[in-house]
Amino acid sequence: MKKTLLILIIFILSFSSYAEKLIVGVYDNKPLTYIEDNQYTGFAVDLLKEIAKREKWELDFKYDSFSNLLSDIYANNIDLIIAMGKNEERENFVIFPQEHFFTNWGIVYSNKKIDSILGLNNTKIAVLKGDIYYNKFENLSKEFEVSIEFLEFDSYDDVLKSVKNNISDAGIVNRIYSGNTYKLYKTPIVFSPLEVYYGFSKNTKKEIIDKVDNYLNTWKYDEKSPYNTLFNKYILESTIPNWIRDLLVFLPIISITFFVTALIYYLLFKKTLSNLFKKNNELDAYVNELNAVNEELEENYHEIENLNFKIIHLIKMISNLKISSPLDVFYNDLLKTAINLIPEADYGSIIYINSKNNTWKFLSAYGHDFELLKNIEYAAGHIPVKEKIRIVDNNIVENEKIEMDDKSYEILKKASKPIKKTIIYEIQLNEEEWINFCLDIDANSDKSFSNESKELLEIFGNLAKAFWIEKLSYEHIKKSYTNLSNKLALIVEEYDDITGGHIYRVAKYSKFIAEKLELEPNLINEIETYAPLHDIGKILIDKSILLKNSKLTDEEWEEMKKHTIYGAKILEEEYFKTARNIALYHHEKYDGTGYPYGLKGDEIPIEAQIVAFADVYDALRSDRPYKKGYSHEKVVEIILNGDNRTRPEHFNPKILEIFNNYHETFKNIFESFL
Repeated sequence: MKKTLLILIIFILSFSSYAEKLIVGVYDNKPLTYIEDNQYTGFAVDLLKEIAKREKWELDFKYDSFSNLLSDIYANNIDLIIAMGKNEERENFVIFPQEHFFTNWGIVYSNKKIDSILGLNNTKIAVLKGDIYYNKFENLSKEFEVSIEFLEFDSYDDVLKSVKNNISDAGIVNRIYSGNTYKLYKTPIVFSPLEVYYGFSKNTKKEIIDKVDNYLNTWKYDEKSPYNTLFNKYILESTIPNWIRDLLVFLPIISITFFVTALIYYLLFKKTLSNLFKKNNELDAYVNELNAVNEELEENYHEIENLNFKIIHLIKMISNLKISSPLDVFYNDLLKTAINLIPEADYGSIIYINSKNNTWKFLSAYGHDFELLKNIEYAAGHIPVKEKIRIVDNNIVENEKIEMDDKSYEILKKASKPIKKTIIYEIQLNEEEWINFCLDIDANSDKSFSNESKELLEIFGNLAKAFWIEKLSYEHIKKSYTNLSNKLALIVEEYDDITGGHIYRVAKYSKFIAEKLELEPNLINEIETYAPLHDIGKILIDKSILLKNSKLTDEEWEEMKKHTIYGAKILEEEYFKTARNIALYHHEKYDGTGYPYGLKGDEIPIEAQIVAFADVYDALRSDRPYKKGYSHEKVVEIILNGDNRTRPEHFNPKILEIFNNYHETFKNIFESFL
């Protein structure tokens, strides 16, 4: 009996001491991940350690070149790489969490002054082997028709050393790399904003990745969390220039030196009584000079503090920047940040201008009445001809009266606050399109714009231009893919929709439900746009199954159910998370009896729950080769009370409540397509 009890205790202790062990790939990418004093450290490393400490995971670090680590994770030899950007190839081998922990850009260092990508023609550029910025810049050089020979190296340090030693003309690293840059010229060539993730091998348990997502999602928005503490330590502190650090270090020494000098003079004055008056005057003059220096140093310190505050806000804003963000949200945040950081500015606006059509469109406004300003579209005054920053020294609204139609001028006058002075950055997007970034000083203010404010406005303007160009590229790709998918969905409907209009009705029902659930406006738009793609996977189902008028065999039914998996594969691009969820999960049921995975309740994405309900309602109403469509009243009875196939338990109770209260709207939508 004692032996059995001892064995049981040993078993329990060994089981309770079990901890997840993760092999973690670390490479030279300071300040995100690096080795210092034989310790693995950095923002991303320490952040993972904080999560592992709370979850009692054991971390086994492996330090190697990035390209070797990439090969290891592809072969499932390690569990994760600390800092990775996403692309299509990597997603075939690596699982990325939903939450990124940082946003980064690529930047070019050179051994001579180069101010644009065109200046890199016929040069050798050093790159990190396997780096995502290597691929991005290679594509960028092809777009600009710039001839470049790329030389691959195993670390960012080797990349920059090759430039220092004239092996390469320039090198590509990420924008916050804080290793030794060997006093190379930091060019203004900044490109390809990317979200940075922890990259996990395909063998990693889902619950581990979910834990990382949960911590990041919670910590990023908590000022006192380990995330923000480490962000301040590794990212923000590393952005303070070295000369400022040196000044702060030597400030106490300067003060002590002056104090000692004054003390020496004081002792000399006591010993030299005969020259007391003369020495006393000298001491007074010296003390006055010391006070003036201290005041100047204090003023410089406050200026440095203010500049550091502005840099921190800019870095935080850029770090949270996502290409998928709506234009109006980005420009609202950009304008508010500019007005907060430029002390003279009281109001402001960002205006899109098409010089060919002589039209304006207000993208954002602060202080002024934006709802009124959005009504101005035509002949809105001055059209730029050259990119520049200019200052209008009187009320700019009065200046526009000459070139505007009366209606637009009255709207502008009514919507605008009283203005004393305006600074405008006229930014050229292309031959015909411009953005005017405007900041205004209130009519009752005695302030004027400083040179520093002009420089800050130029930074904000360049951010506005960069985001516009990247956003247009993103939207063009997304629109092209959506158009192609919609055409494929129409082809499917040719085989599976006798009455026509099914996919469009499903989109209308889905939008209505999403609005009643008060979802985010962006998600509502995506649900309406992508609902027609719910059955796109049927394009890969054999036509004989789709067109069959009789009951499907078990084998045919199993094949038919695969259209959800096929649809998800067609929509696997990063732009189409919502569309992919709809295609993959729209046959899941709230009680867990659906397919393909038997998900239950809120395990099913809300967009799929909505489209599932809309699809069932329209299917019950519609004629098919094997059945006659039911009346609206009959369908209401089936959905709310159930029959031999459809039960209320299949649907989200909130959606059922919406249908019960507004089912006449569903009837009206269906009949509007007859």
